[in-house]
Amino acid sequence: MTDPAAPKIADVQLGARARSILKSLAATGQAKLAPRGAEGSSARPGPDARGMTSDDNEAGPAAGRGRLARRAAPAGDEAAAASDGRGGPLATRGSNTVVPLPRRDVPGRRAPNLPDAAVARPAPRAAAGRSKKNFVKISAVFAIALPTFLASIYYGFIAAPQYVAEARFAVRGPDDGGSGGGDLMGALTGIGGSAAPMISDSFIVSQFIESGQLVGNLQRTLDLRAIYSHSNADFLARYRPYDFEDTIEHLTLFWNSVAWVYFEPISGIITFNVRAFTPEDALKIARETVRESEKLVNKLSERAREDTISVTKQEQSRAELRLKFARKAIQDFRDRKGATDPTSVATAQSQIVADLESQLAKQEAELQAANAFLNRDAPTVRVMRNAVDALKSRIATEKAKIGSVAPNSQGQLISASMAEFENLATERDFAQKAYEQASQSVEAARMRAERQARYIATFVEPHMPEDSLYPKRLQMIFLVLLCSTLAWAIGVLVFYGIRDHSA
Repeated sequence: MTDPAAPKIADVQLGARARSILKSLAATGQAKLAPRGAEGSSARPGPDARGMTSDDNEAGPAAGRGRLARRAAPAGDEAAAASDGRGGPLATRGSNTVVPLPRRDVPGRRAPNLPDAAVARPAPRAAAGRSKKNFVKISAVFAIALPTFLASIYYGFIAAPQYVAEARFAVRGPDDGGSGGGDLMGALTGIGGSAAPMISDSFIVSQFIESGQLVGNLQRTLDLRAIYSHSNADFLARYRPYDFEDTIEHLTLFWNSVAWVYFEPISGIITFNVRAFTPEDALKIARETVRESEKLVNKLSERAREDTISVTKQEQSRAELRLKFARKAIQDFRDRKGATDPTSVATAQSQIVADLESQLAKQEAELQAANAFLNRDAPTVRVMRNAVDALKSRIATEKAKIGSVAPNSQGQLISASMAEFENLATERDFAQKAYEQASQSVEAARMRAERQARYIATFVEPHMPEDSLYPKRLQMIFLVLLCSTLAWAIGVLVFYGIRDHSA
């Protein structure tokens, strides 16, 4: 007969994996409760064939056990009931039996008369939680509070005031008053073809202000190293010339941290700001920078003017040399021929021939009239006939000078001289016209270069600053706090993420 207080066994269909787990739990329960079974064997009757006795609930002195001992006793009885009368586990009786697990004691509670092995000890989770909270607090102190505190000390009590001088100017030329350009891109952007050189020069000026050449010029005129190593400057903001880095390149890097230039392409306005530790130094640096920019623009204008005129001047020089050679050739021809102009000689020769022919016609008319009433051999007729023959001979000689000579004659034709002279005169005329055109081109290029001259138009002159604008103390402190908080949060997330993945 079984005890009514014994736990009930439920027959449930289980798999092989569940049966193996239950067997291992039953064996573990028997191993833990073995000392108690040996201690109470004298007061508790042996198990029957089913593993339970009728006096299970009355075994042991009731006054010597507490509440937890009474809870632990049914667990021992259940573990004892897990074996049959032959000493084998109950699971061997059937493959579908379930053994109830022993009840665990509440952590932190202890039965007064139970041994230490029967008391469940709590897991050390509270200590791990406390260490995690301490780590977060310590890391927040070092990553957020300390940088913010140092930034507050520096910007509140140490940082020196910095004064800003501002100048605004633009590169302009005489063509700026014209139209903005006729192309589509100029209509869309507002930048015409005539404004393109101005924009290019404005970009050049902006880059020049950030270059080492300007820094070198300012160092020679104002001594930038002394200005930015002023006694009013704090140890972080001042120029710190290290022994091996006190070069113009290092000074240029520092200059770009205290000077700021911005160019607006649409309007062509250049804005320049510079910081210094005294108002006077800031004003001097701004004025000298504007003056150096004006020198650069004037140099660019002069260079553009020279480049524009130089090509036309070279063409003028070539035309002038050609004209000199043409005139020299005509002079040599005149010296060789002994006449200033063969055309005038030919004209005079033609006039002589015409006069002789007129006289010949007159003599022939008189001779014909004399032959009408005089004998052929009359002296008057012979004289007139000789005059006619002389005129004919003279006319032939003069004509020969102009265009034809006898085959055995060594004289030179006036027509050949005229052809040579005409060639020389044509070359001279062409050279003269080329020289005149080259001279006109030079003058037009000079006028065009004058129209394209650039200059600096300063409409906001540098003035003496009255109040310091830098450093922005509250903004910098808040920025340090924000950056430190973000860095700390990211670091904590990364740290715990790595720890959780590696656990």
